[in-house]
Amino acid sequence: MADPITWLTNGKLITPRGIVGGAVGIRGEHLAHVGATPPRGDERISARGRYIAPGFIDLHIWGDPARVAAEEARTGTTGFLTAIGPESPELLVNHLAQLDLTPDARGARCLGIHLEGPFLNPLRAGALASRWLRPPVSRELRQLAHQAGAALRLITIAPEIPRGIETIRWCARHRVAVSLGHSDADAAATQRAISAGASAVTHVFNGMRPLHHRDPGLLGEVLTDDRLTAMIVLDGIHVDPRAFQFLVRCKGPDGVVLATDSVRHQPFRQSAYAHGAYRLKGGVLAGSALTMIQAVRNAVVSGKIPLHQAVQMASFNPARLIHESPRLGSLEAGKRADLVVFDDAFRVWMTLVDGRVVYRRGR
Repeated sequence: MADPITWLTNGKLITPRGIVGGAVGIRGEHLAHVGATPPRGDERISARGRYIAPGFIDLHIWGDPARVAAEEARTGTTGFLTAIGPESPELLVNHLAQLDLTPDARGARCLGIHLEGPFLNPLRAGALASRWLRPPVSRELRQLAHQAGAALRLITIAPEIPRGIETIRWCARHRVAVSLGHSDADAAATQRAISAGASAVTHVFNGMRPLHHRDPGLLGEVLTDDRLTAMIVLDGIHVDPRAFQFLVRCKGPDGVVLATDSVRHQPFRQSAYAHGAYRLKGGVLAGSALTMIQAVRNAVVSGKIPLHQAVQMASFNPARLIHESPRLGSLEAGKRADLVVFDDAFRVWMTLVDGRVVYRRGR
């Protein structure tokens, strides 16, 4: 006998085709029906006119995975990559060895690791420890890949550093998504990286040379090449809302991913929260305090894009970037029942992971 279906009813469904009224049916860990009218007798939970959306996927958040999983479910995040920064070769391997990515039924799902470093350009280190930034060597890369295993899902690389292109090719062969960042790459180096398999840019506009009309660089390439997806920190501080509007006009809704680069669970050493973000003593940005529901709100309110496009940037687009879109990221029958329910004021009312309620407002 098939498992019973639980229905979320009376909602505004944010689907790949827009927003429609209806219900979703959940059987076990998957979506069984989307948009259908539920039959009598099945268990129902009324969304009371709120939005029902695919859960948000944050590809760039810092902190202990267990803590992130528990706390980010409150903000609509159902999946995330835990960010790991540059360290010495020995410490980095040990860090990966000690990392606990065990699923926790009480919160969001950790989908793996985003390795932001050490293969970055010290000229664009930002808040990262420049003394640990270095060109890749095959032995270290193999050690990191062996230790992380299938959990290594995304790596940020500066393509212009020695052996950067070869490393991008290696990642592409092993289905590790490559994002370009903390880079001083020119347009030619960026094009070589794209041809080698790079598919994204980390915190676009930040950690790279500014756009110049005679030297467009990495930024010029991501704005004009559809093969690159732009990840953006939309907290109103890392990027001005008008720059986001410009980005969307260049990339369209399919080419942008909302991510937080939040360090509120693990602030960088010698950083402090000031004026809406974390900064080093000299004022260098060291990460955000952003949540995914805030990023979606900012995309709609200050970025002036439709809600269903903002949700796409927070769910389907990140899922596609790390090869998870066949099972995550949109309200479609057969996909995992990872859902967020929120109201017109962008207050999260309920979050579900694998069909289980992991957060409910007021409880």
